[in-house]
Amino acid sequence: MSRYLDNFEPEDVRFLMDLSEFKEFIVDMLGDTRDSVDIRIDFDYIEEPGGASLVRPMVHLTEASQLTEEKQQHLRDTGFSIGDEPYANGDYAMDKIFGPHYVILAATEDEDGAFFTIEMPYRHYIHQKNTV
Repeated sequence: MSRYLDNFEPEDVRFLMDLSEFKEFIVDMLGDTRDSVDIRIDFDYIEEPGGASLVRPMVHLTEASQLTEEKQQHLRDTGFSIGDEPYANGDYAMDKIFGPHYVILAATEDEDGAFFTIEMPYRHYIHQKNTV
């Protein structure tokens, strides 16, 4: 690394995250309930006023097997929900990974699959890394 780089502090940090990586993180977050639910990852573009598009991650959870009362409670404790809340699940998972200060710049599909381009301010990146 050039000694001159020490004179700079980055403004933003960008990440590329495959949807398969995102799914792995969610599987980890689900803990013991992971085998009781089917997980499907997707994304959607939401049009904002003014014509800008916002990328929204979606985490669809469906019961793979009948959930016991204990498993249902554990699922609620993870912060995820089954059913018609894929946007809320997606936002929750992204917040757990990146904290509240991030933006999904793009969702891109190529021959290897789909991935998100995510950006967050450098100072928040450093804070997130130091609080783990």
